[in-house]
Amino acid sequence: MKAWEDLVGTALLGTRRRQPDVAGLPDEVREVVGKAEGTRTEDQADAVLATAALLTNYRRAGRVPLAGARREEPARADGRAFVSPSARERLARLVHANRPELLEEWLRTAAERGVRVGPELVPALADAARARVSLRAPLAEVAGPVGAWLGERNTEWAFLVAEVEDDGDDAWQFGTPARRQAWFERALTQDPVAARAALTATWRTEPADLRAAFLGMLGRHLGPEDEPFLDAALADRAAAVRDTAVRLLGRLPDTGLGKRMAARLQECVAVRSRSLRADVLQVTLPGPDESLVRDGVRVPHGPGQDTARLRAIIAATPLAFWAEFGSPGDLVGMLVEGCPLAVVRESWATAAIRQRNEAWAQALVEAEPGGRATAALVGVLAPEKQAATVAKLARGLKVEALTRLILDLPQPWPEELGRVLLDWVAAQEDHRLVAHAAALIAKAVPPGCLRHRLSVIPQPGEAAPWRRAVAETLTFRREMHEELS
Repeated sequence: MKAWEDLVGTALLGTRRRQPDVAGLPDEVREVVGKAEGTRTEDQADAVLATAALLTNYRRAGRVPLAGARREEPARADGRAFVSPSARERLARLVHANRPELLEEWLRTAAERGVRVGPELVPALADAARARVSLRAPLAEVAGPVGAWLGERNTEWAFLVAEVEDDGDDAWQFGTPARRQAWFERALTQDPVAARAALTATWRTEPADLRAAFLGMLGRHLGPEDEPFLDAALADRAAAVRDTAVRLLGRLPDTGLGKRMAARLQECVAVRSRSLRADVLQVTLPGPDESLVRDGVRVPHGPGQDTARLRAIIAATPLAFWAEFGSPGDLVGMLVEGCPLAVVRESWATAAIRQRNEAWAQALVEAEPGGRATAALVGVLAPEKQAATVAKLARGLKVEALTRLILDLPQPWPEELGRVLLDWVAAQEDHRLVAHAAALIAKAVPPGCLRHRLSVIPQPGEAAPWRRAVAETLTFRREMHEELS
């Protein structure tokens, strides 16, 4: 309203420098105020304030009733049961306690149980999910139609709409990135042929971040039929897309990429026997090769580019290639000539992680227990082997190295591994690094480990504060799961 802006400008500048223009006021306000001429300056200031007060009341109370207004449609009905009162109370505490990892666990557990949260908590949860992306999918599920209703009316909560079932392909063609990803995830499960056809049709027009995201989602439903699509993605202009395509192709058996990389590697490696001493892996660094670019390997110019090419070739070569040279245990124990030993071992580790090869992962962990890739290699092993391997590492590694390993272990952890880690904490003396690792362990062990003896909360003064914090976290999580069961 121009009249209001005029009054504000007059108040800011002062009546000595500017006179209010009452002509722009509504007739009803102007009749009350009138126009004072020849009054003192302080009276003019009072008149401005009085006019502002009258105009404010006029604007608040003088509205004409809206015509043709219709009531907002309510959210769709949700037939799921609400969480229990105790679970609802715990959720309210979590929302205000700044414990996002426990809040995420609560939401995911509630989603698995098929229950919903009270609508009064959804806005606060949506605000928390704005800052933490991992909360969004489970929140959208437990909030259900109420969350979708709110997300349609508040753009900052639009991610709550992502999990709503959409009719037809409108979500894929016209939806937000979140809705399109949700549609694609569902389609990969319900109609994988249609999902792959839709992605192929729009692939060239997708932005780079979405291309990488869609490839990652495809990786959760990977099949041999995806090789041609992934092979074409090796030439993508975005490095993240190329890297994802190489990684996914590494999980497929007998691919064209694997055969091409094996052919290149055949010219670069040989095993030379030495009498009375260990065999030697002889490595010849590969030179420039334009065909590598077509296979997604783009090495920047400068020192070390030959070594970078070798890393990429070994990492993308099927580990079955090495069978003619020896077993994984034999190969990781060989001396290496022609390049640093670390280059070869790290490249083998990348290949083992991509191809989920347990024999190679086990051999590499035993050869270099404190290596940078050890945690990821442990994640390749079967649950019982993970537990046995970490128990063995706990006996041999120093606290510093073991703590770093624990912090990097891929999650979620199997129960066997969770129990090994809790037993390790229980046997340790007070140490700053142990306390740091124990805090993570208490939050990350699976529900089946929550009745461990460490969950008994000591009396104040009986144990170090970090031990009490571990017990409280384990107890809190156990009660949380019991309330949601």
